[in-house]
This record gives sequence, C-alpha cells and structure tokens, in this order.
Amino acid sequence: MVKPEDVMKAISGTWLYLNVTTFYDNGTMSHEEDPGLGASPGGMLNYNAQGWMSANFMSGRPEDRPGNVDSAALDVGTDAEWALIGKHTLSYSGPWRVTLTTDAVEAGQITHGPTQIAWLPTWVGIELQKNYTLYEDDTMRFIARTQDGKIGHQFFRRLA
Repeated sequence: MVKPEDVMKAISGTWLYLNVTTFYDNGTMSHEEDPGLGASPGGMLNYNAQGWMSANFMSGRPEDRPGNVDSAALDVGTDAEWALIGKHTLSYSGPWRVTLTTDAVEAGQITHGPTQIAWLPTWVGIELQKNYTLYEDDTMRFIARTQDGKIGHQFFRRLA
C-alpha cells in the first residue's frame, strides 16, 4: 500500500475545475445541469501537504451573478441580488486526509472535512468523501454522490 503522506504530496496544489458528468445508478448519463451552479461553473480546489484545503465554485450563468454588486460598497445591490449570488456559489474549507489507499498513488479515496468554514451553515462540520484518480496529464477525477443522489465524475487540471 502507498502511504497516505505520498498521496497527499501528489494531490497538493491548486486544481482548476474543468467539468462534471453525472450518471444515474443504472449507468445512464444525466443531461441535467446543476441547479445551483449551472452547466459550466467555475471552480478551484487548493490542497496543501499539511492537510488543509479549500473549495470554491461559482455559477457560470451571467444571470446568477449580478454585475453591479461589489463588496467594497455593501449598499450597492439589493438583498435579492446578494442572495442570488449566495444561492449560486459553493465554498468550504477545512482539513483533508487520505481515507483509502491502493497499491498506487494514482487512485484511492480522500475526505474533505470535517469542514470548518462553509457558505452554508448546514455544511459546517460535514465530511465529503471522494474517490480520486490522478492522470499523467496533470488532471484529476473525483467520483462521488451528488446532492441529488446521482454519481458525479468531476474533472480538474493542476495549475500549480
């Protein structure tokens, strides 16, 4: 078995979200877009070798991200516009660890959490388990259950 520290070293870095493909349990591909983030969200994952991570995603739909809202002027934008941004964002951070290793560093399972900070109060303290595969071309795939019970295959490309 590969040591968890070797896996953490291999995954540590910054990863750019590329896409997700979701499947029903019977293997049929779902063609539904994520209700919160849309068909083409933007996102990044950051991992360090000391066991801390952050995940940040936002909707790629312009109608979910009012352009006039700015944190430098909290009185700009309506409460509804601020709520819309929050509804179409996903962010959390906390510890991460390797929870299952295989004979190769390229495949196994990691756990995010228990989360310490999250955009939704109900996500503080949760754990998210994902099966991962690392590829030679600096891409990574996660396989995990989506919030609506489908099987999601998320793909990321290493930036650093």
